[in-house]
Amino acid sequence: MNVLVTGGTGTLGREVVHAVTAAGHRAVTMSRTPAPDVAAAPRWATADIVTGQGLAAAVADMDAIIHAASDPRGDPAADEEGTRRLAEAARAARVRHLVFVSIVGIDRIPFPYYARKLAAERALAASGQPYSILRATQFHSFVNFLLGKAATAMPFVMPLPAGYHVQSVGLEDVAARLLRAIDEGPRGLLPDFGGPERMTAREAARIWQQARGVRKPIVPFFSFSATSRGFRGGYNTLPADTPPENRGQLSWREWLARPIATRPY
Repeated sequence: MNVLVTGGTGTLGREVVHAVTAAGHRAVTMSRTPAPDVAAAPRWATADIVTGQGLAAAVADMDAIIHAASDPRGDPAADEEGTRRLAEAARAARVRHLVFVSIVGIDRIPFPYYARKLAAERALAASGQPYSILRATQFHSFVNFLLGKAATAMPFVMPLPAGYHVQSVGLEDVAARLLRAIDEGPRGLLPDFGGPERMTAREAARIWQQARGVRKPIVPFFSFSATSRGFRGGYNTLPADTPPENRGQLSWREWLARPIATRPY
């Protein structure tokens, strides 16, 4: 099976490319930048979902697409407009299945980036292209990044939003679920997928501090914003009765214990 991975050089994309290849399929990395070397060129597609440049050639002869490209801090068009362009190109090329990677809670937490992801979901659903959407919780690597920022934000304490919840998940677990979605065929909006355990942000931070040797006291701060209410309500996590097949296996503590050199980012 030929599988195009948009955002194939990104945090999740690299892990998806590895999983697709390990499963015996032909993974093609799609990126705005040219192939890094001659050896990579046969499995590389240079295309831009924002402008549409190179998209038709990238999707040609593909059996499936895993759409992991996004731009949280950059061009807002990368999500809604980019997904619409990709879906149109895929439909024209008769690609059998497009799987879009989204985020748990985007329909309940009023955060600007989440609104763009939700708009992208709706653009895909309206495109006529056979699709599946997998909403995943935050990645272990992202929670690690946020806690690292919090630990260096102030000299003597570690500020943390009060009452937040997390259920972070391993990249390889998400990649495996995406691969399963490809095998299952187009099913629209799939059940949410997340990590094996739900924690308060304070619990996750204490585990992080132990693993990193950080001894700063955690100081909670409270926000009255609608976005904060969503994270305090746990809308970014899975229901307690979520079955095992919709939970990853790699725990937060296990991920932190891995040597950095062997940890997917």
